[in-house]
Amino acid sequence: MGFRLMRKGMLCLLVSLVGAMSVPMTASADTLWAIGDSTAVGWDGHKIVTAPYPLVAADKLHVTAHNEYSVSGAMISGHSTYQRDFSATTQLISKDKAFKKANLVLIGLGINDYLHSDNALPVVIGTLQNNVRQLKALAPRAKFYALMPQGTWEDGDTLNTIRLGGYSYLQEKQALLLAYQQLGVKPINARVVNNFNYHKELGDHTTHPTQAAYYKIGEAVAKQIAGDGYTVKTYTGWRDKRYYIADKLANGLQTTVAGYRYFDDGVALKSRWLKRNGKTYYLAKNGAPAQGNILIDHKVYAISTTSNGSNQLTNTFASRGLVKDAYVMVKDATGRKVGWRWIKDGRPYTGEKTVHYKVYTYKNGIRQAATAGLPIK
Repeated sequence: MGFRLMRKGMLCLLVSLVGAMSVPMTASADTLWAIGDSTAVGWDGHKIVTAPYPLVAADKLHVTAHNEYSVSGAMISGHSTYQRDFSATTQLISKDKAFKKANLVLIGLGINDYLHSDNALPVVIGTLQNNVRQLKALAPRAKFYALMPQGTWEDGDTLNTIRLGGYSYLQEKQALLLAYQQLGVKPINARVVNNFNYHKELGDHTTHPTQAAYYKIGEAVAKQIAGDGYTVKTYTGWRDKRYYIADKLANGLQTTVAGYRYFDDGVALKSRWLKRNGKTYYLAKNGAPAQGNILIDHKVYAISTTSNGSNQLTNTFASRGLVKDAYVMVKDATGRKVGWRWIKDGRPYTGEKTVHYKVYTYKNGIRQAATAGLPIK
């Protein structure tokens, strides 16, 4: 069924890929709006997964997922020297007219405050209360839920470790639980990751779940929301090889259980270049936007995989043109690794290259072992 629609330290300042793919939805469609950090984005410690928990939950509930306000590194209260806080997100949401029609709002914040913020716990809770009240005023008919932080195992079992803000993870979780209850926000405990299975369920073995764990978390979220009395009203997903949003054929960029796709009257476009908002993208054979150094029609193109702090699609999958002159890992249009190659003006290079004061010979982009690192004459 389709969706309706880095280490240790800061939880990856990667762009929110899933959020970048969201588009305005039909007013009659029920919507789930997620406000979270890199776990809502879907970072597993190494890459962005296909289906982070907000999208899995939306799929199970048959609602449209809005994940554009989930941003890696997000906190509730920010940091004295680094601001990516709830208040800034709320200000952005206040300008989004679609939010006032939200049906479900899912907040998934807090772990970055514990790990990285130097603000005291009362500041964190006060900031949370102010922003939740504002959001509830902006979307008066929405039901609010909060996914409680799962914890972190950066140094093994750290439940009682006091960090920068002067409080432990357990103290923060208890304070968040009380605040949510007072605000009329339903807390959700997924109970997927624990002291006995975190090494298996977390992709980096410390904080970020694997794709399998994200599915479990999303399913737990959907189950608890459904158990709270939510009733599905419209259908979004695949039907007769076409993708629907709120019973209408999908158009433009959307997120499905298979990943990101671009639709034309419900049909996913494949194996073609696409121009949008002044940027160029390549849609692979399975319809997914290509990423990396991609071999297309015998030429290698650099498709952006880095972030400049923006959460716009144009900075995530936009083509930067042919690879000019670099030794890169080349993939085919399906994402399969071709291998390391020296590429010059988009084509495998044959000849000599000087790298770190040594001369190497390349044939069709492949470094030749026989000349590995000859000193410069």
